[in-house]
Amino acid sequence: MNRRQWLKSSAALSGGLTLAAAANNKLFTESGRSESGKPALKIQEIHLVNLSHTDFGYTDLPSSAWEDHVNNVRLAMKTIQETADYAPDARFKWTMESLWIMEKFWEQATAEERNQFDSFVEKNLIEVTAMPGNMSCLVDATEWERELDRLAFFFGKFKPRVAIQDDVNGLPWGMVESLLNRNVEFMVMGANPYSGGVPIPAPSFFLWQGAGNGEILMYNGEGYANGFDYFHTHHWRRGPVPNRYDLWFNPPTGNEIFSSREEDVRASSEVLKSRLESLAVQGYPHSALQLSFTNHWTMDNDLPCRQLSEFIRTWNELGLRPRLVFSTPARFYDRIQMELPVDLPKLRGEWCDWWADGIAASPAEVSVLQAAKRRNRDIGGALRYFSAPDEKMTQQIEQLNHDLVFACEHTWGAYDSVARPYGERTVGNYHQKFEGVYRADENSKRIRAEMIRKSRNYKPLSRTAHLEVMNPGTTPRSGWVDISAQALRIPANAVQCLDTGRVFPFEQTLASEWSSPDGASEPPEEIPNDVWPYHPGRYRFFVENLKPGEVRRFELVDDKNPRPQSVQSNRFFRPVVDGKSSRIKNIIFKSSDKPLFDEQAGHLPAELIVERPQGKFSRNAIADRNLPPENLLSTVPSILDFRKIESPYALRYQAVLEEKCAKRIEQQWNIFDSIPRIEITTTLWLRENLDPLALYMAFPFALQSPRAFYSSLGSRVEVGVDQMPGTCGEYNTVQNGVGFRGREFSLALTTLDSPLGIFDAIQRGRKRVVFKPQSGYFFNLICQNYWITNFSVLYPTKITVRHVIECGQPGTDIRPLEGEELWGYPSV
Repeated sequence: MNRRQWLKSSAALSGGLTLAAAANNKLFTESGRSESGKPALKIQEIHLVNLSHTDFGYTDLPSSAWEDHVNNVRLAMKTIQETADYAPDARFKWTMESLWIMEKFWEQATAEERNQFDSFVEKNLIEVTAMPGNMSCLVDATEWERELDRLAFFFGKFKPRVAIQDDVNGLPWGMVESLLNRNVEFMVMGANPYSGGVPIPAPSFFLWQGAGNGEILMYNGEGYANGFDYFHTHHWRRGPVPNRYDLWFNPPTGNEIFSSREEDVRASSEVLKSRLESLAVQGYPHSALQLSFTNHWTMDNDLPCRQLSEFIRTWNELGLRPRLVFSTPARFYDRIQMELPVDLPKLRGEWCDWWADGIAASPAEVSVLQAAKRRNRDIGGALRYFSAPDEKMTQQIEQLNHDLVFACEHTWGAYDSVARPYGERTVGNYHQKFEGVYRADENSKRIRAEMIRKSRNYKPLSRTAHLEVMNPGTTPRSGWVDISAQALRIPANAVQCLDTGRVFPFEQTLASEWSSPDGASEPPEEIPNDVWPYHPGRYRFFVENLKPGEVRRFELVDDKNPRPQSVQSNRFFRPVVDGKSSRIKNIIFKSSDKPLFDEQAGHLPAELIVERPQGKFSRNAIADRNLPPENLLSTVPSILDFRKIESPYALRYQAVLEEKCAKRIEQQWNIFDSIPRIEITTTLWLRENLDPLALYMAFPFALQSPRAFYSSLGSRVEVGVDQMPGTCGEYNTVQNGVGFRGREFSLALTTLDSPLGIFDAIQRGRKRVVFKPQSGYFFNLICQNYWITNFSVLYPTKITVRHVIECGQPGTDIRPLEGEELWGYPSV
């Protein structure tokens, strides 16, 4: 009988426990105290789970971690054979934390190894669990579901009932329904307590309720390596996390950890007694406890712990209590589920991740990843309108999905990234981590191009003057259409819509190119230089309101009007320019005659805020969430130039800014006249920044107590309502952006390139838990290098971050854009 069936038989329960459990499995005596006055210890069994925590790149390069993990499976199988004559509770067991490791082992295993593995699974000596890896909240629903479908062979073969998420301090809300749909009944969370926390004290159980009201039983366990601390007063390991090739470090052997000598086992029994007394004071009410353990060589990506079997065997032979069981999560689940009360706590909403800000250490790469994710969604949507992909393209799309999901795996730096920012492990991990990101970006563009080239309407540009523009998404879309200027073979400065006759003039972007014979004096796309001459790089025009799948046809034309009429006013918005700061001070939404931004907020709209922690060991202090507010120095860039730029599509303003973190900063506002949209593009040419630094963009919307929403793995989260108590309120992974519903107006802010957001006020390192926003203030976290293990160098790079604001009447539901790209291509 599984837990769902058991919950239905509630007539057999008394006071939240079965009668047998009520009689035999109480943690306390009737008085709750032993004769000594201390809480009575009634935990009967401790289930020890040995696993290797997958943390690709943290201890060694990802390429090494893959090889090490496959070897770990082989070593675990060897140890299972070596302990075949041990008592069942002491015989070695192995838990596969990651389906990706399961897949890699299966690819490399011989037929004999596969048969042996199957045999060990059938005998409950190896357990395969359901998560591909330990995931950040950056993962998207589209790629996630396709990746689980790709792994369907392992779900079908091993039917995992348990999922494990270790290390990370959170999980996206959509994970609940996703796992339930694949018959996962139980989830173990082994959150790392460093720089974070869990919604209720660990160890504990609760039901996690998803957006669709499905529930999964959660074991809110202690850290994935903390089982060691229940039996020892100090660590055996010395020094930092070593590379495996470092000959001065070695894995423990013999009696070096979990010693099986009688005197050491009895000493561990006393340590355990003290630990369990603390649990009794805390009120842990169950008769069994699961403790996870990783080895003590590298902790993460580590070997199986052979000594654990000898330790358990000696312990049980000595008759020590509680009894130790070498176990797996499913065995613990079977042991504990019948005594769990039917009135377990229910927690609903996203498990907001305290570690989410780590992704901001690589802003340029995250921007590329976000674009590839949107492009991948478009490819999936556009398949409805193009011919079915052949086998090769199907495989390419599958690989694209995998790369996008793996890029969201939680490892975002090496162990010593901060201490050795240019060390081989740090730099090597950086390049291997983001190889998949750039491969996904490239392949998503290649797949899109191949789909279009195979369509019946495509025609090479050298033989046509026509083009089509298509919306590949699932919602109406407006956006820019780009054309390569160098590819044009006929004189053209515009396109004409074949249905309406409307002419769309080109806007051009200049580029620096060695092969260009032409020069220009205007600034190019990159930082101005005099190395190569400038020339038109791309032309673009703006198309609005294409329905999903809609195609509009255009013809290249040479419009004789030398100066297309520039937009001088706007029917939706009225910008307010501050004469003193030469900046946009506010924007009036004409429909409600209300300002979009609060001028008392202390920050201008889309203003950049540069934050620098001050003082010795400030990076440690902010990670420990105890840096005094006065030690956070905030500045804003100064303005060098602000001007209005002519455009036939929008009111356009451009600013050039100056701040020492960057070589150059440019910001452009497009306030469109054809749709109620404001587009803000900010380009930063970052300098190298090794010292702690964070960069935000302020959006102080003039809303009082609005409802705010964002998407989490396909589930819609209302901020402060659909978020677990006690989880991170300092920032959230908002994916594409956030929507606000206010009494004054409603709006959506799409954060195309930077998926992290802060509500109400910037409060980094304050241990602020989730709350309901009292204002419409929103701060987009562009980049930061605070984390002690993430890439600490904000490398010299170009970052372009785009923000789109769309407005509507109060009470309307305006959601961030699912994508902004329109597919333009030459056609028949």
